[in-house]
Amino acid sequence: MRKRMDQLLHDFDGSSAMNQDVFVQQKEMNEFMYESAEKISFFFEEKAFDEEGNLKQPKEVSMSKVGHALHELDPVFKDYSRSEKFSSVLQSLGYKRPVIIQSVYIFKQSGFGNDVAPHQDNSTLYTEPKTTCTGLWLALEDATTANGCMWAIPGSHRSTHLISFGCCSRPLASWYKRSSMFMVMI
Repeated sequence: MRKRMDQLLHDFDGSSAMNQDVFVQQKEMNEFMYESAEKISFFFEEKAFDEEGNLKQPKEVSMSKVGHALHELDPVFKDYSRSEKFSSVLQSLGYKRPVIIQSVYIFKQSGFGNDVAPHQDNSTLYTEPKTTCTGLWLALEDATTANGCMWAIPGSHRSTHLISFGCCSRPLASWYKRSSMFMVMI
């Protein structure tokens, strides 16, 4: 999958994104995010561009993520997502007919990139009941505290939303400070 992503990045002509700031208007950002659900879209780090709109460094190290339909549109990611091995993991968690609705390849650029605040992935994927949606995280290289490993609050998957993007009246970080739960590195 890493080799395939290298090829996707190589083939990506980011000239249209490099010549404009797609996130200037909230409406444009919302449309871009909505449309990305059915595409393979490339997301740059916020600080990837200079004042003139040019990349500060090569596109390969300026990316934040690629998503959200890799599992549907790219043959390598599709094969993995539909593999028996992948399905068996979900079935072992009790899902009878798991369906993938989103796939994201997240880059953790060394010494560069946006901070990611504590959050729950299911705060952007609304389902009822809440337990019908789960996220799987697959590290394609060693993940450490220095490069952005996953942290979790044990049992938080059974609680209500701790934070919802865009309407956070109770941020996860402040909830965590008051909580008797503890975070663990995964």
